[in-house]
Amino acid sequence: MLNGDPGDVDMASKKAMEKVVRALYAARKRGDFGAMAELCTPGCRLHVAGAPEFCPAAGTTTGRAALRKRFAELLAFDFANHKMLSIMPDGNRVAVHWRTKVTFKPTGKSATSEFCDLWTIRNGKIVSAVQFIDTALVAHLVQ
Repeated sequence: MLNGDPGDVDMASKKAMEKVVRALYAARKRGDFGAMAELCTPGCRLHVAGAPEFCPAAGTTTGRAALRKRFAELLAFDFANHKMLSIMPDGNRVAVHWRTKVTFKPTGKSATSEFCDLWTIRNGKIVSAVQFIDTALVAHLVQ
């Protein structure tokens, strides 16, 4: 299991968790950052893995208000041809492997990259997420 919790999660629970995660990606695609934040618990924590001193996207954000602001910063990045490569619910976590063409609007630089997101969900809401990105690519796009 991804989270190390014992016990099986029934198929209905897995489908419900997938639905939450798919709703979040759909809200991102429409640019609806308020809807993204509402899918999270009030104290939700988002961690983008990496060294913030080298990559401006890396770091941790906690709480809905801060998440709304963080999500709005995503407007500088255009994601095209988003494709979910796999989605794997396990325990109370969902792992998503996806690919997209990322363009940083201020510089016009773009590249196709793959991402991995690990979502923790309780009672139909996202309580935490860890996102793994190509931090060197992000640093290049924003320079």
